[in-house]
Amino acid sequence: MNIIDTKAENNLGFLKTTSIKNIPLFRLEPLDYELENGNFTEIIFQSSPAVDFFRDHGLLINKQIYSMGQATSATLKSKGLISLNPKSPSSEGLIELLEQHRGTNPSYLVVKGQEGLTKISDYLKERGMQVKEIACYKRIKFESYENIKENFYKADAIIFPSNFSAEIYFQEIHCAESKAIFFGISRRIINSINSLGHKAHMVDYFSDDLESSIIKTISSL
Repeated sequence: MNIIDTKAENNLGFLKTTSIKNIPLFRLEPLDYELENGNFTEIIFQSSPAVDFFRDHGLLINKQIYSMGQATSATLKSKGLISLNPKSPSSEGLIELLEQHRGTNPSYLVVKGQEGLTKISDYLKERGMQVKEIACYKRIKFESYENIKENFYKADAIIFPSNFSAEIYFQEIHCAESKAIFFGISRRIINSINSLGHKAHMVDYFSDDLESSIIKTISSL
């Protein structure tokens, strides 16, 4: 079974999937940001790279940590940090979680990527909350995808851990002759792929045997 994972090369490195080929579709680069002090009570990480490129983990002592989804939560856990994680990995799910756990006079730090979603920050600001937002990384498309297209044409399954990787694949690589089955790791990614006119299946990205899970899904189709 020829399975390709499109996660960025320096993201989710703690996952060991030796039987699955990793072919990134973009790269991540750190951004400088200013954070003068730890004057916040809650911190929200909107993505796994936000955790990796955030330099001030020492400021997280005694802070309430939130993560957008399972991948972000797992990245935090790999660094010894525990977070509250919504059942539904989405801005709406996280907003609901924030409301459930909101204390007295909370102040928020939102950590994300450049051009990342602002829905959570906007929601908190509209309700008069104190919010600071920082972008600590950016995503950069490759100049060309010609040298990797053949790998995808031969794929039986392709995993998309992010909307960005799915968008790039369907813009730059996909062809009508492709026989690959598409997998997303969240409902948001599945919906994004569906909106592009393609069907995708949910996969437990953190399964003990990711390959077997994918093969089982394909066999049931």
